[in-house]
Amino acid sequence: MGEQRLRAREYRRLSDKKGGTSLDDQGLDNEASADENGWDLGEPYIDDGLSASRYARRRRDDFDQLIADLQSGPTGRGSDFAADILMLWESSRGSRRVGEWVSFIELCEDKSVKIWVTTHERLYDPANGRDRKALIDDANDSEYESYKTSRRVSRTTPKEARKGRPHGEAPYGLMPVYDEKTGKLLTWVEDPDRSVVPITLFERLEKGHSFASIERDFRKLGYVNKSGTPFTHGHLRRMAIMHSYAGLRSHKGTIYEGVWDGLISKERFWTVHRRVTDPSRVTSRGGATHDLTAALRCGKCDSFLGVRHEEGRQSVYRCRQCGRKISKADVDDLIIGEPNDLGILLEFLARDDIYDVLRAPGSDDATVRALQAELAQARATRDEMRQATASTLAEVQILANSLAAKEDQVAQLEERERGLTLPSSVLSIIQPGIDVWTSWHQAPIAARRSAAQLILSPRYAGRPYIGPSPRTGPNQPPANERIQWRHVEGTP
Repeated sequence: MGEQRLRAREYRRLSDKKGGTSLDDQGLDNEASADENGWDLGEPYIDDGLSASRYARRRRDDFDQLIADLQSGPTGRGSDFAADILMLWESSRGSRRVGEWVSFIELCEDKSVKIWVTTHERLYDPANGRDRKALIDDANDSEYESYKTSRRVSRTTPKEARKGRPHGEAPYGLMPVYDEKTGKLLTWVEDPDRSVVPITLFERLEKGHSFASIERDFRKLGYVNKSGTPFTHGHLRRMAIMHSYAGLRSHKGTIYEGVWDGLISKERFWTVHRRVTDPSRVTSRGGATHDLTAALRCGKCDSFLGVRHEEGRQSVYRCRQCGRKISKADVDDLIIGEPNDLGILLEFLARDDIYDVLRAPGSDDATVRALQAELAQARATRDEMRQATASTLAEVQILANSLAAKEDQVAQLEERERGLTLPSSVLSIIQPGIDVWTSWHQAPIAARRSAAQLILSPRYAGRPYIGPSPRTGPNQPPANERIQWRHVEGTP
């Protein structure tokens, strides 16, 4: 019977996908070495794109598995590692941290596992003093190189940020562009196969949709992240506060103008960013389900009211602090109303001058002024065309087509103006051609709550405070007698 062949397993790692030797090339070199030495090669351990330096932030899953397999039995061949030799393409593939590397060498010595380094074309025995010193010297050199690289990056990154240059992996929906000669990252551009996800996410969040509803719809549409799994609430929230999508570079709290074009406007990004990061938007586990609870206050302790469903009785708004309560149906009827008898809130939103009343502060900036000038010119041209007459059928057709195109241009400009000058919370409620009652009930709950908070404030319709009831029992006074409206002077 012939001598039993030695068995080897390899650990491949690639931390730099642009400049390092690929995992496939490492595997081919290792396989060639195994063939030359007459070793049987087992399944590899592979970590793709994970650094082994002391500055690394992510775990190396297969390296951890390699350690566990080596520790599982009395010897290398008798453990889950099930081999006599560990193959590394180069010694730094193991670890650039001296302490970790020394512990690893000691583990290999305990398990009688030798270490082959392909680039050295040499088999090291951890039990041999000279071999052990050579391996540790390599780790010392690698750790120092990692230190120099980290210092170089830490000095370069702030400078690159001030220039607005991109850094790191491209966010989902964008893709990198590299210099063909140097391989340096130049910029990011839209990834047409993926950009629909962040673009749709920001559009829906601006309209007031919840992360939960977006997550459900994205799952139905088959949208998946880079790992091939459906987007979760956490994925979507991180995406919603990522400045890169607006063409902005963020570094340690400072924002710079990026060199790439964003997928969304800066106005939309900051609107969504404020909403997502607002501490007051945190709700209970099941999410908000009532339109007015974010706007009603207790007149005694200034706390917000919640909804309580009392068995055998009508639902009530109830103060979370002192327990003061009031009929929910009466309050909803007073503030929201009915289709033909709008309440205070919807009546305010239905005002003819609502666009002027709700015009956002600071909406007279240069961008808005330029848009309004273009809109004024388009309206003047449209009005002239409405008064024009034609003498022939051909002229009538030309005029009609031109007028239709101009009407469409005016409508688009008006929509852009509203988007720049009106609070986003009411844009999904106030829709041209749709009555307020219908658009209110078509809007998502988050948009209705946000609009209620805005309108039912001292600046506009007034903030409603629930006052005390003059008597106990079922015969309570109507809501309009118990609600105290607080305004600021000069409200519209």
